[in-house]
Amino acid sequence: MAFQVEETRTTPFVLIDQGNITIKGRSIPEDSFEFYEPVVNAFTEYVLKPAKHTVVNIHLDYVNSGSKKYLANILTTLEKSYLEGNGYEITWTYDSDDEAMLDLGNDLKGIVKIPIIIKQSE
Repeated sequence: MAFQVEETRTTPFVLIDQGNITIKGRSIPEDSFEFYEPVVNAFTEYVLKPAKHTVVNIHLDYVNSGSKKYLANILTTLEKSYLEGNGYEITWTYDSDDEAMLDLGNDLKGIVKIPIIIKQSE
């Protein structure tokens, strides 16, 4: 069963479905815990029975400091599953004029052992 959160002005679209995960939009929730706690719980549930191969697409145009912590937690959760032998293909997409999102993608890539492809949006 898929987990989905619709995008708002301050929170990203999140889809966690068998073999397909998407996080897209802006992540500046007033209360990061309130928004991300159910998302982190959904990721924790997903990695209990993941697809053989999961494609993860992350394209955020702005992230506040509270959201950064939760993104790292999400990637760490996926990393544990990856190290147990599950397949993940993670792509971090940033807009060409957005050096902050490029830097964040590189920072997160440096934190986890799971491979992350960083690419500029087309």
